[in-house]
Amino acid sequence: MKHSPSTHFFKILLVGFMIACLSSCTEVKKREPAIYLIPEGYVGSLYIVFNAPNGQPPKYEGNSRVYHIPPSGVLVTQMDANEGWSESSEIKYFSLSKSGKRTPISEWSENTLKTERTVYVGGLGRSGPIYGCTVINKNFTVGTDAEQRNTEKLLTLYKAIKVKNIDKKLFEGMC
Repeated sequence: MKHSPSTHFFKILLVGFMIACLSSCTEVKKREPAIYLIPEGYVGSLYIVFNAPNGQPPKYEGNSRVYHIPPSGVLVTQMDANEGWSESSEIKYFSLSKSGKRTPISEWSENTLKTERTVYVGGLGRSGPIYGCTVINKNFTVGTDAEQRNTEKLLTLYKAIKVKNIDKKLFEGMC
């Protein structure tokens, strides 16, 4: 049976309409705003490990999550991974002095000066095995362009946990 061109057109139109309707039903989740507090002078890889029952409890300032990165550069937290989209203005990075003074750090961009200290955001991923578990983590680096390329400062999560003696008890109950 031969179909006319108009029948073919209407089939394509119907399929397109169905896809559009189904797409509009999916909700895109918005993540919570976030504040990252990075130890003053810290250079290298930073990690946040999520969903750790023995990790740091959730911290908030207003409606923003606060990630207070310890001097080791590895924060193990009870919070979930905070997936979804957000406005760039809702994510803030600060260098935190021992006295508590916050100095803004910008996110790396193509226009960043090579001598400017910035945060280069990696992403959300899974690493493992870490004490027998696969863990959800976010990684990023901080420093000048040259510092962020220094392989001695760039550690995998596994190496960072070993080298910086992160307490194994923080990871108990994750799997």
